[in-house]
Amino acid sequence: MYNEYITPQARQERELYISIFCDLSYTFMDKVQQRVSAPEEVIFAYIEKAKKEPIYRICLNSDGSAQTTCYEMLDAFSPELKSFYSSVDEMPKWVQDRIAVLMLLDPSKLNQEVENVGRRISNDIFWVFKGEADGDDPRS
Repeated sequence: MYNEYITPQARQERELYISIFCDLSYTFMDKVQQRVSAPEEVIFAYIEKAKKEPIYRICLNSDGSAQTTCYEMLDAFSPELKSFYSSVDEMPKWVQDRIAVLMLLDPSKLNQEVENVGRRISNDIFWVFKGEADGDDPRS
């Protein structure tokens, strides 16, 4: 019944919150108590970021393929990336370059983000940022 009264914008923001929370749980997980957590201020910061530019979630599979999801809350926006690639080599060069930078980060270290590049969430999950500096304004 609650869902009947929620606006589409609020529903989208709630779904984005849950997705971001789940991803960030890898990074902020309490390994000793095995509790999943992520600071709300960090989650809300990424929700605000997704209102200005897309955050592409890229999962590299063991067979070399990649699955992508786009976290965004932009009006009239169409994700640039396909949802599946048989190989990272098929992805746009700007994505390959960002993944290459993020792969240099140690996945066992927490909270690693490279400004204007992205974030390494786990061994095989990356967030890649794309903004105006890449030549295409994601808001147009």
